[in-house]
Amino acid sequence: MAAEAWRARFRERVVEAAGRWERVRESLATELAHVTSPMLAGDEEAAAAARTRIQLAMGQLEDASRDLASAMSLMKAADLLALHGDSVNPSTLLGGISHLGVQYLAERIAVTKLREAWEDAREAYTNVEWCRSHLDAILLMLDHLHLPSLDGLIEEERAAADGFLQAAIGRGLSTPGRTYPAPTDSVETSYA
Repeated sequence: MAAEAWRARFRERVVEAAGRWERVRESLATELAHVTSPMLAGDEEAAAAARTRIQLAMGQLEDASRDLASAMSLMKAADLLALHGDSVNPSTLLGGISHLGVQYLAERIAVTKLREAWEDAREAYTNVEWCRSHLDAILLMLDHLHLPSLDGLIEEERAAADGFLQAAIGRGLSTPGRTYPAPTDSVETSYA
């Protein structure tokens, strides 16, 4: 019975992390439109339009950061559950995922994929945060419309933000299930 309890908790963590991963994937794809097109600050009206687009993007990127952090925590929790779950003494860790019994092959495979997905999520999180910092720099510049060559400076920051957003999307977020284990209805079957 204890084996089934940890497996159920393991699966719950995987399913919840997958949901957050998917939400991030969808939200970052929609944010591309706000970040890819040029942002000009030639006059107050153009600056206000750029500011509105950036604020919309910043809100979505903040949510994406939060979901990525939650997904990483859930992935790590599932990993630890697997390492504790099949241990003779649940308060001690197994020596490694390879020590999980053969009856837990699906969980072994899932943990391997979770670790890959965790690395992708960590990289995506870092890229999202860099994107946010470049957009924040644009917001600061938009408060100083008198600066010389402002449009060029804003374009440099926008291009950098776009590059980091593209990198975040490229870290496994563009293809659902690329490295993320997709749990099935039965714990007895494969997570892959």
